[in-house]
Amino acid sequence: MLVVAAGVVHLAQIGPHSDEDPLFGLFFLVVGLIQVAGGLYLVYPLGPDRLRVAFVRFGVVGSVATVCVWAVSRTAGLPFGAEPGVPETIGLADAAADLFELITALLLAMWIYRPHLGVRSLTRVGIAGASAALALAGLWLLTRQLHLFDPDPRLVAYGDLADLAAVGFLALVAILFARVLFVARTRAPASKMASLAVLAPLGLAALLLVAFTLPARGGQNPDCAYGPIREDSGLSHTTLPAPIHLAAGEVKSVVVLLLAACGPDRVAITSFDLIQPLGNAIVLERITVDRSRVSRADRVRPGPGSGPPAVGTLLDASQGRYPVVVQVRGLKSGVQALSAFKIGWAARAAAGSIGLASFTTFCVADALCPTPPSR
Repeated sequence: MLVVAAGVVHLAQIGPHSDEDPLFGLFFLVVGLIQVAGGLYLVYPLGPDRLRVAFVRFGVVGSVATVCVWAVSRTAGLPFGAEPGVPETIGLADAAADLFELITALLLAMWIYRPHLGVRSLTRVGIAGASAALALAGLWLLTRQLHLFDPDPRLVAYGDLADLAAVGFLALVAILFARVLFVARTRAPASKMASLAVLAPLGLAALLLVAFTLPARGGQNPDCAYGPIREDSGLSHTTLPAPIHLAAGEVKSVVVLLLAACGPDRVAITSFDLIQPLGNAIVLERITVDRSRVSRADRVRPGPGSGPPAVGTLLDASQGRYPVVVQVRGLKSGVQALSAFKIGWAARAAAGSIGLASFTTFCVADALCPTPPSR
């Protein structure tokens, strides 16, 4: 069940990661299919016992290897992709998948070595497993409270609910290992009903965690009824990103829109204008398109933006999404919202414009920031 859940998470994230690099999308596809197929095989094994044992060993190695790849990508950065050697930020979906993979590897390893596990070994495993699960639950809550990793509304639809599901899942894992400890210490026969009472809610918590970390749906002009450009961030008035803080004189670059072309024809951006006038709190210095920042959780970066100007960019539907980045400098204390942009476009013999909301707010110096609605 857990390895299938990890596979579903990987398959659900193919689209966003393919936009970063096709190799990433292929990796997620292969890993997801292997995990789903492997999990189903473990539930309904076929063939001789040695094949099942070999499959379980492969599951342990594969789960650990996937976690190691994730750890490298979040610490040193992968040597390929849109930004080689640059660590990626931790997101809810990848954290959930790695929880599933770590626990899968541990449980499969216990199954392999079960004939050699005596009372003392099972006691140690039960104590270590329950303690680790509770520690991970506490670490999850602490790091989220400290904003060491946050849900990106472009990648995760229900961040707060994902937190509850993750903590509940880990608490149930701790109960599972506590049951292992109880059976080992009391030498009581394992009860199928008692095991089911733990495993059923554990499976439900895993499914909820998968559901709450699926990519956000929505965006603007999804059916392309108002023009050949759609906006794919998934943001809306009910899923607002946190306000962005700026000191006076500080420069930051922010992804405000994720644009995609509709249909087979390429679409040229002919103009890109802020609909509402700016106040005195910030100045908008540049508007660019930076393909390296598609679907990244670090939508806000210090310093100037990069990439070619947004005006003149050709949107190609086969190339995925195009992140529009604004470079903003703080001027004086105040709050400024970049609520919407009017984008001029041209495609073949047609031309027009479309308005798209950006849902981005800047708080400069000591200005009091509005609190976005909880997701």
